Amino acid sequence: MKNKLLVLIAAILFFISNPNPIFHNGLGFLGFFIYLPILLCVHRANLKNIFIDGGLYGALSYGIYAYWLFAYEPLGLLIVCVCYFFIMMAVFAGLKVIDVLFEKNGWIVQLFFICGYEYLKTLGFFGMGYGVTAYTQWKFLQLIQISQIVGVFGLNLIVIFPSAFLYCLMIKDCVRGKNTYIVGSIWCILFLLSIFYGNQKIKHTHFDNYVKIAAIQNNEDPRKNGISEYTKNVRQLISLSDEALELNPDIDIIVWPETAVTPSIIYQYYSRKDARRFDLISYLLKYIDSKDAVFVIGNSHEVDTKKAFRDRYNSAFVFEPKANVIPPNPEIYSKIHLVPFSEDFPMKKYFPTLYEKFLNGEPQMWEKGTKYKVFTKKGLSFSTPICFEDTFSEGCRQMVLNGSRCFLNLSNDSWSKSIACQKQHLAMAVFRSVENRVPSVRSTSSGQTCVIDVNGKIIVEIPAFCCLYTSALVPIIDSCYKATLFTKFGDIAGIFEVLLTVVILIIQLIRTIIKKNE
Repeated sequence: MKNKLLVLIAAILFFISNPNPIFHNGLGFLGFFIYLPILLCVHRANLKNIFIDGGLYGALSYGIYAYWLFAYEPLGLLIVCVCYFFIMMAVFAGLKVIDVLFEKNGWIVQLFFICGYEYLKTLGFFGMGYGVTAYTQWKFLQLIQISQIVGVFGLNLIVIFPSAFLYCLMIKDCVRGKNTYIVGSIWCILFLLSIFYGNQKIKHTHFDNYVKIAAIQNNEDPRKNGISEYTKNVRQLISLSDEALELNPDIDIIVWPETAVTPSIIYQYYSRKDARRFDLISYLLKYIDSKDAVFVIGNSHEVDTKKAFRDRYNSAFVFEPKANVIPPNPEIYSKIHLVPFSEDFPMKKYFPTLYEKFLNGEPQMWEKGTKYKVFTKKGLSFSTPICFEDTFSEGCRQMVLNGSRCFLNLSNDSWSKSIACQKQHLAMAVFRSVENRVPSVRSTSSGQTCVIDVNGKIIVEIPAFCCLYTSALVPIIDSCYKATLFTKFGDIAGIFEVLLTVVILIIQLIRTIIKKNE
């Protein structure tokens, strides 16, 4: 029974330390202690119960953390809970094996094991950054600057360490010696040095040249179908853009959210098969061409390949008035990292019924883009990660390596009907700016629309679920940009944590086998 209580406490710590419905920004300081009850539970459990304890924690923690998935598709939340039931069964079992194998300093191996697991969980088709412990610190600007050097998974080691260290101090049969306290002292020094480093980076941030960017939040759900809804949406976006331009005629770039315009701009303009859709697209293009600002617009881009359905891409179009608007010939980026099951279902041939369930009223899912695009307009080089693409370090890093010096993120989290969901997304987006030291502008359907500086500070933010716009000066850093160590080398901290854990476990297993055979 005590173990089940520890599982419950761990799940609550996980939930509250991250953005949630009660504390919208999360209680980040609790992130330092998430794994303490888990390690205590693992130490107390026997091999028979460890799998149940792990499974319960996985299902419960992600069930309440990602509760907002229910609003989109209850089956999606069920799948996440089931997946993490089995994932955390394996994690708890791994922690228990380490607990048994190591007579002393096992807590250090468990620390690296946890960090390695959190890195691995972000990889592959099913990978996602939601729930990585370091993201709980998104408001601790001085501390998170260290991710410019070691990335979010290097910071993870600093954030998770207190859980492992306190666990070592609390259990009676942990062998503690001078080395234990030396390791604790090293963490204290690294923690203080990280804050000092962060203070210095923030203090000495200065830029000379800027562009003014407006981000539009129309508080509409583009998933609503029908030409009347599409027309209402476009007119609302145009009205907000006009308001922004009237008060700020010097705006250089206007950003609309993900799939802000649902009818395919290029296909509808050239095919002219639907008069009302063509009229709407023509109206939109004439409006854009009459302005001086560059428009970055999310569009459901369709390409006719003479198949049963046209290929659909979740795309960002960049229009420059008097250059590529009429006829429409925008520069295009199409989303590469698609959301599993919601936007991409690679097993549809084998599970057609399940595929139909996940279509959620759409005729098909998205096709993948092929290249991380960099646009250069008004002196600013930028990329347009779409929706949850800015929750992944590697994709945004590749954009910067390709020459991007600003992220213009187009998102639609309106389906979640949850500020917690939108804040969780924002917490991860903050790290993409810090890791690469480039600013971000986020234009979302319902939240969180904002501007983030190179230090992860939110300069301006629109309240969720309201119809507004915001504008801010964004630095042009092309000529003075110096790549961070993270940008150069990527998530080597995460890779190191995985490899070190594997090597230590192999060595210890060999030692154990040799001892038994002596």
